[in-house]
Amino acid sequence: MEETKKVEATEKEPKKRSNLLVRVATSVVLLPLLICLIVFGDAWAWAGFIVVATFLGGLEYMKMTNGLESMKTRVASVVLSLIPCVAVYLFAGEGAPIETSYDWLAILGSFSVLVWGAFLLNCFRPRVIERASNVIASTLSCSCYVGMTFLFLALIKRDLGDDANAWIFTLMAMTWLSDTGAYFAGRAFGKHKLAPVLSPKKTIEGAVGGFGAALVAAFVARYIAFPDLSLLSVIVLVVVANFLAQMGDLSESLVKRSCGVKDSGHLIPGHGGLLDRVDALIFAAPWVYIFATYMSE
Repeated sequence: MEETKKVEATEKEPKKRSNLLVRVATSVVLLPLLICLIVFGDAWAWAGFIVVATFLGGLEYMKMTNGLESMKTRVASVVLSLIPCVAVYLFAGEGAPIETSYDWLAILGSFSVLVWGAFLLNCFRPRVIERASNVIASTLSCSCYVGMTFLFLALIKRDLGDDANAWIFTLMAMTWLSDTGAYFAGRAFGKHKLAPVLSPKKTIEGAVGGFGAALVAAFVARYIAFPDLSLLSVIVLVVVANFLAQMGDLSESLVKRSCGVKDSGHLIPGHGGLLDRVDALIFAAPWVYIFATYMSE
């Protein structure tokens, strides 16, 4: 029995190392490209990237929740879910590229199109009528969970002027370093489960370690880019952002558990799907946008 366990352990070890190498290699390739896009791309280039990312994330979400549906149905559902997000970007706020006195009418109309389209899409598919309500619900929730959260990443670049890039990097640093800090703290000190049903490996100690890492990232960002932020403001920023980031991670685990899948997809080698990589980021993005907008006034 002991020999069998040793054999299994030796078989798993190379696989883990191989997966780690793939993760590192992918990060080494993609991270510089992302940084270049943020630094050198304008708001429109960034918005275009976010649209593509939102579309791919939406496809992952629709496949998880409606894996039995055809690709055409999933694509149509994601396109519908993007309509209100595009309308908000184009018409809402002082930084909106299209100025009109009917901005709210356009935004409310886009939400109406989403609802109408979600139902009409399924009215003409009676052969799968038993799954229609699930497709409708997934289409509407995709617009909120994927579309609207990704939207705030685009709005940060559009509305925050010269500080936009710094806020994007701060958001990324807080969320991704939190993930790293939680991993190492959980491995070293983890004893008490945080949410055993959703994610058995996550611990309270890991969550505390993640918060500490996010706090360090925020204070470094303050030192480099936001020296006028008070210590209290930084703490408020991190407390809310890190709570939302960790809830975003657990929320995606909730979706995956309910759908019986391990990863949201296989888009990013070694990392799983796009949503697996940005689940914390997109949950924290709305708060960072709200906080940064308030502090810039």
